[in-house]
Amino acid sequence: MKPTPPKRALRFLRWFCREDYLEEIEGDLTELYEDHYERSPGKAKWRFVWNVIHYFRPAFFRLSKTNNYLNPITMFRYNFLFTYRNFKRYKSSFFINLIGLSTGLASVLLIYLWVYDELSFDKFHQKDARLFQVLRNIDKGERGIKTSESNSDLLAPALIETFGEVEYVVPVAHEATNSILSANDKKIKAKGQMAGKDFFNLFSFKLIEGDKDHVLSDKNFIVISQQLAASLFGTDESVLGNVIGVVDNSDGQVVYKGNYVISGVFDITDVKSLQEFDFLLTNKLFLDKRDPGDLDWGSNNASVYLSLHEGVDVDEFNVKINDFYRSKLEPLYGEKHPEWIGNMFVQRYADRYLYDRYEHGVLVGGRIDYVLLFSTIALIILIIACINFMNLSTAQASRRLKEVGVKKIIGVPRIALILQYVGESIVLAVVSSLMAILVVFFLLPQFNVITAKQLSVEWNSHLILGVVTIVLFTGIIAGSYPAFFLSGLRPIEVLKTNLKTSLGELLIRKGLVIFQFSISIILIVAVLVVSRQIDFVQSKNLGYDKDNILTFEKEGNLVENLEPFLSEVKTTVGVVNATILEGSISEFESSTRGFTYGSVGYDYLETLGIELKEGRSFSREFGQEGSKVILNETAVKHFDLVEPVGKIIDWRGKREVIGVVKDFHYKSLYEEIKPMFLIFRPEWANTIVVKIQSGNEKATIARLEKLYHKFNPGIPFEFTFLDEAYQAIYASEQRIASLSKYFAIIAIIISCLGLFGLAAFTAERRLKEIGIRKILGSGELRIINLLSRDYTKMVLISILIAWPISYFIVNSWLSGFAYKIELEWWFFITSAFTALFIAWFAVGTQTVKAARVKLTECLKDE
Repeated sequence: MKPTPPKRALRFLRWFCREDYLEEIEGDLTELYEDHYERSPGKAKWRFVWNVIHYFRPAFFRLSKTNNYLNPITMFRYNFLFTYRNFKRYKSSFFINLIGLSTGLASVLLIYLWVYDELSFDKFHQKDARLFQVLRNIDKGERGIKTSESNSDLLAPALIETFGEVEYVVPVAHEATNSILSANDKKIKAKGQMAGKDFFNLFSFKLIEGDKDHVLSDKNFIVISQQLAASLFGTDESVLGNVIGVVDNSDGQVVYKGNYVISGVFDITDVKSLQEFDFLLTNKLFLDKRDPGDLDWGSNNASVYLSLHEGVDVDEFNVKINDFYRSKLEPLYGEKHPEWIGNMFVQRYADRYLYDRYEHGVLVGGRIDYVLLFSTIALIILIIACINFMNLSTAQASRRLKEVGVKKIIGVPRIALILQYVGESIVLAVVSSLMAILVVFFLLPQFNVITAKQLSVEWNSHLILGVVTIVLFTGIIAGSYPAFFLSGLRPIEVLKTNLKTSLGELLIRKGLVIFQFSISIILIVAVLVVSRQIDFVQSKNLGYDKDNILTFEKEGNLVENLEPFLSEVKTTVGVVNATILEGSISEFESSTRGFTYGSVGYDYLETLGIELKEGRSFSREFGQEGSKVILNETAVKHFDLVEPVGKIIDWRGKREVIGVVKDFHYKSLYEEIKPMFLIFRPEWANTIVVKIQSGNEKATIARLEKLYHKFNPGIPFEFTFLDEAYQAIYASEQRIASLSKYFAIIAIIISCLGLFGLAAFTAERRLKEIGIRKILGSGELRIINLLSRDYTKMVLISILIAWPISYFIVNSWLSGFAYKIELEWWFFITSAFTALFIAWFAVGTQTVKAARVKLTECLKDE
């Protein structure tokens, strides 16, 4: 028996050695092994291994099959031409995929622009990673824990003196919003705030003129925007040293009235920031005008921002400042109201835009919810578009069976086939992306209207990388399954017969269709529920009349001449009544000890149509009304008052209850109506409310504007209709409703395209079966029923899957409203019938066409 060489070494030789050398080399090495084996079997084994290794050189390596017949350039050209011819040959499949992918990609790109814009807010600051805002959690008793950004005036200087971890601290008081500024006989309304001296050291707002260390160092300094400087002075030259007068501020008081020297000019037009302001006054001025009695640790007047030094542990710092803060408030509240002390912490400043909703002191979300929602919708639409491509490509694999078989027989490796089919998918994704970009440019203006943004396509590195990523992701994912499926077929079976659909392939295909329609049904339910809730919010009886009511600020000369002005307003033709209040009727902000209160003037109830349940309103006939109060029904129940009119309650002194009004929604419908009372404080009020007659609004407004300029010459008359202000509260929900409708329609259209293509292909594959059935007597209706039965079953399964998921989603969304619609059965039934109708329509057009085909077409050979 001849000795055999080491098996592993022999297998290795056969693996790497070229076929034209293998027989000769293997024979020579085997003879040498036999000769050496007779002298020493052990040495023979090692010598054979060494000789095999000796031949392991590039000259003896096997050549790649790909290199045997085509070089890379030729291969690329071949694949590109073949892809073009394949698209041209199967036009219907190509256009279905092109429309589906381009529509999906356009939706994804629009959402990408919106998401990128949202994520970019306040990210431009150089100290972004170390920039924080100081917040407090305060126990409000029955109202739960409230998270506030207002802090004591003493906090900012204490932080910089006490903690070495702190680099800069800047207090910002929002006391000068919507002020009236004057210069060169011009008066302009502008938005301002009062900031600490290191404002421009902490924030990276662009300071065009002035020294950032000194522009806010003197209480007589003012820093203005470049746009405000151009409006007031009408020049592009330096305005440093010029004087600007503050005529009035939004509180209806003139505590900051005076002349201020321009110390700096800034420009914030090209940045995305939560802070919007036209000018800055100094925090020194703010403190100088404050009542000394209000300067304590229990006050809450300013937002406080700070930057930490590099390497500071934020969690440890939070523990330190909380202990420090509590040590300051314990002497004030520790014995009687320890729950009022609260807790202090910092949140990263750039996160405040996206994460601003706290519940019971815990961060639960904010705008990030919408970012995640739209990102999810974009991903779903993209997945649906990819599913269409995968379904159509695998379903039509039989058209390319002979191509695959011939290529595999002539030696084309599987990897080359995979690259070819993935390449086809990527080419289609590239073409679709180009179409999608054109669609985006066309739709972007309307998209900006819906989203209330000014988005634009700026080809920066982020956008280019995003588009390339989406195209590659779409092309690879959409083409991967068809590529591996087709390339894995055995050539002999492919050339002998048609491909039989496997159970696994069938289940995957049906599963993808079920997934598509499940998503579509969920979107339909969401659209119905969101639309109904928005309609409910806008049409709900709020307990007051918001129609034909306009509001504007008490400002300028109106501060000291309010009564004469209101008297003339009431006598103006077309005016029903007028009053004044603090803040807004739809968003009362003042609260204390679990109660909400509103400072109002005469005729408040009468102007707004609030129903008086018992007692009376504030009236001039009864003299001094400052010690009187009007309660709502919830407050009466809270105080457990029987016959409340005439009773005395203790709130900032003894107050007599003179009336009870029916509950009205002084907050948004997110919140339940809580105990509330009205006090007569016209000097605290800053919003004038005028009820006008319907039918001749323009003429009445023109008369009011003329009267306004009589008291405030040179100041623009700017007003807001109350119903518009109310709708603005739910602007986010309205945008969600609109976008949900559009994206639901897009998802449904893409799903229908896929179903349309599958139905067409199924009908084509079953032509012979249809012909035989027609010969045997089957009518068109029976054939239509046969072809559409499977798709109906898939949609019914989608309905059963989508209903519980959609119920959970919409119920969770509605839970954020204190007042909401009930989830009714017809929401879900409507979504089911809509999905069925759409599916039947998409499938029916193809099944009817197939059922009416001529017998000669059905039974002819290829």
